[in-house]
Amino acid sequence: MQLSVRRFRGESGERFSILVDESGMPLYYPALYVTAELRGASLSINTINSALSALKAMYIWQGYYGLDLESRFKRSELLLAHEIHSLRDFMQKPFESMVPQGGNVVALKGRQKKVSKDNQYNRMSVIASYVGFLAGRLHPMTATSAKEIAALAAQIKANRPKIGDKSDADRSDSHLDDDVLDLVEEILKPGNESNPVADIGLQFRNALMFTILRLTGMRRGELLNLKIEDFDFAKNTLRIVRRADSDGDPRTYQPLAKTRERSFPLIPELMERIHDYVSKHRGKVPGARKHGYLFVVHRPGKTQGWPVSNSGFGKFIEKLSGLADEFAGLHAHALRHHWNYVFSKSCDDKNWTPEKEQKLRSYLMGWSETSGTANTYNKRHIKEAASKAAMVLQEKHLRKSSDDR
Repeated sequence: MQLSVRRFRGESGERFSILVDESGMPLYYPALYVTAELRGASLSINTINSALSALKAMYIWQGYYGLDLESRFKRSELLLAHEIHSLRDFMQKPFESMVPQGGNVVALKGRQKKVSKDNQYNRMSVIASYVGFLAGRLHPMTATSAKEIAALAAQIKANRPKIGDKSDADRSDSHLDDDVLDLVEEILKPGNESNPVADIGLQFRNALMFTILRLTGMRRGELLNLKIEDFDFAKNTLRIVRRADSDGDPRTYQPLAKTRERSFPLIPELMERIHDYVSKHRGKVPGARKHGYLFVVHRPGKTQGWPVSNSGFGKFIEKLSGLADEFAGLHAHALRHHWNYVFSKSCDDKNWTPEKEQKLRSYLMGWSETSGTANTYNKRHIKEAASKAAMVLQEKHLRKSSDDR
């Protein structure tokens, strides 16, 4: 059975996501699960889409091993330990390895490509929740069935990979040097002969997107969600707003602001650049006046004038990262890490307390003060400070040893 996750936009602007078969028909129980459990919990469309992707992988696993969970649960049969283990192993595969050409799944051997541990963990978490949901509706009720279903879901969760600080590469090391970022901005400067695009309006747009990301540390979704009305040109401030299911956004895959709404101060020079882009370039793009989103598609075509999509932004960053070897690590989240690193150094210069630093960082990044995320983004700075402290201790020891001779 060929399955796909289909995403669409309703007349009200609300975004929906469903799991469909090869004929385009939604699968009943996944649709019920999304409606009752996920949408009922007010989860974002991106979270729902990710959950359906995990369920798609589960259904592929079922097909390969000739299992039918719905029939099994109706017969009061739950999954056995070896079946849960096969599910765990199968969820390590990328989709292209699950159903390669010819329809035969490649066994996991040697150095087969695997998805990240975070992906494996999320897949197994969703499947555990779904299996509990499905069995709770199909398994005949007995005196012990509820406990048995809960134990099954717990077993699946127990087979998730361990996620911790040492399991994967430290995210705090994802960064770029200021010299590299300066070079990128120089290349993107409108009129530069090395600019990868020729249209002057597109040059202004691309340079502005990059500069805003670098100077604010905002997420890609927040950048693409910006509207002209979010900027107060009198006070030189930017308002980052959540706009889930906006009916004025023509994008099916709507970029979302995941963090809290907040105001962000901008220097007058940057505000002037934003004003110049809006007044001199954006307004000349056909269709751009139909909505208020700041960054629009400039290239002629059916989406000209539409807000820039996630995929469009991804292509822009991909093109930049391919211009030179030192740009290889360039992506929006690396700029977010870098902003936090620079912010840490600025706080040190001001001798702010760790409590004040965390409070200010959390506000500017849109995090809850108690979430602990601020500490994650400060790891690189902490490592450097720890290294310097260790070097000072070594130098003092060697100096003392030399004096004693």
